[in-house]
Amino acid sequence: MFAKMLRMANYDIHSQYKHLAIYKKRVIPFLGVYPERDSNDRWLSILTRFGTPFELSLNCSDSVVRYTYEPINSSTGTADDLFNTHSIWKSLNELVAIQPDVNLEWFNHFKQELTLSSAESKFLAEKGPLKTGIKTQNKLALDLKGDRFVLKTYIYPELKAIASGKSTDELIFDSVRKVSLQHNSILPALSVLEEYAKSRSGLNSTTSVRLLSCDLVKPAISRIKIYILERMVSLPAMKDLWTLGGRFTDPATVAGFKLIEELLLAYRVHLKLLFPDEKGIRSLRYGGRVA
Repeated sequence: MFAKMLRMANYDIHSQYKHLAIYKKRVIPFLGVYPERDSNDRWLSILTRFGTPFELSLNCSDSVVRYTYEPINSSTGTADDLFNTHSIWKSLNELVAIQPDVNLEWFNHFKQELTLSSAESKFLAEKGPLKTGIKTQNKLALDLKGDRFVLKTYIYPELKAIASGKSTDELIFDSVRKVSLQHNSILPALSVLEEYAKSRSGLNSTTSVRLLSCDLVKPAISRIKIYILERMVSLPAMKDLWTLGGRFTDPATVAGFKLIEELLLAYRVHLKLLFPDEKGIRSLRYGGRVA
């Protein structure tokens, strides 16, 4: 499938072989044991509905093949790395070795702010079985551009929230606010998004802040994305999320929402509430793309 996607996206033959070789030598060793029916000895990733730690995708507009994976190694889930906090470092080293311009400044910051420390991992282990199905803490993603790749990370602070007693909203927004002290161009967008998230918070809210991602390039050209889960599948709910509660009504935003509306009508999507409560989300051992 990977090779076919590269061909269909018109990568030249040299780029195809290079990306396939990187995948074989640098990525596959970090995908854990091969999934087998009724196997309970593998780490279940939130990345896919079946717990597999790898997903291919295609940016159709730019014809860019992408893939995302949750690095897993022999220590994952053992006493050495109960919550798969550390294996991502070894996987990163493999990629940095072949593309030295990968920049880890923001990765180092968000990794420390949003994933478990050794003390927090020990605390959760001693606390007993977790009530959340989200054990994935971090993932890596590669956008394949020509014969090179752009590296990204996705970080889920759910476990950090349980260990620290803070909400995922608080952890994510605070971590980005710290970055904005050195990069103040971030602050206006951050303030608008945080204001919207707060306006949608509460016991009966159908939204929740789920994860953060950023490009592992120089901070001056990197992007930070904050993902919000909306559990109500309806046009009004989607419009509210798309426009951040009516804060954006410019022509581009309006045109974008019309495409979403057309898509829902074309697929005859039934309006419903996914995961009626937070308990429903946490009951998932692993699940589809909940963010």
